[in-house]
Amino acid sequence: MANWRQVDEKDLAATLSQGEIDAFRRDGALDGSDPVAWLLQRTVAAVRGWISCNGSVRMGPAGTLPAALVSPAMDYAAYDVLKRIDVVPNEARAEARRRAEELFEKIARSELGCESYSEDGKIDETKRPATSPMADDGARPTLGGGLW
Repeated sequence: MANWRQVDEKDLAATLSQGEIDAFRRDGALDGSDPVAWLLQRTVAAVRGWISCNGSVRMGPAGTLPAALVSPAMDYAAYDVLKRIDVVPNEARAEARRRAEELFEKIARSELGCESYSEDGKIDETKRPATSPMADDGARPTLGGGLW
């Protein structure tokens, strides 16, 4: 199984309440498209942009992220949801967004590594990943440097 994957609404629901997601969806896009799908696509594109700046990372298929970066990506996206539904993000949410951005910027500057795409899911042992693989129960990844 590949070590990069697509994100979906379940990933966002691990960070936000279903009520917050529903409110975001009700305030939908003018063209009738699903704002949650659009937000997830935009978030994945942004994170992939940061990752692609790190020349040592083999990118996964379009629309995918390293599994260990899904949780910080959802912290990044959650802030946008709250702003749009006129909820002032509390300090914990704002801090989660800042930490996610910091993580992604460190990966972009090659200060931290990131799992390269692997069709078989094996991590290249010669490179230290920025995060440990997430537990199956959705627990937050453990990051070095006290980021989480």
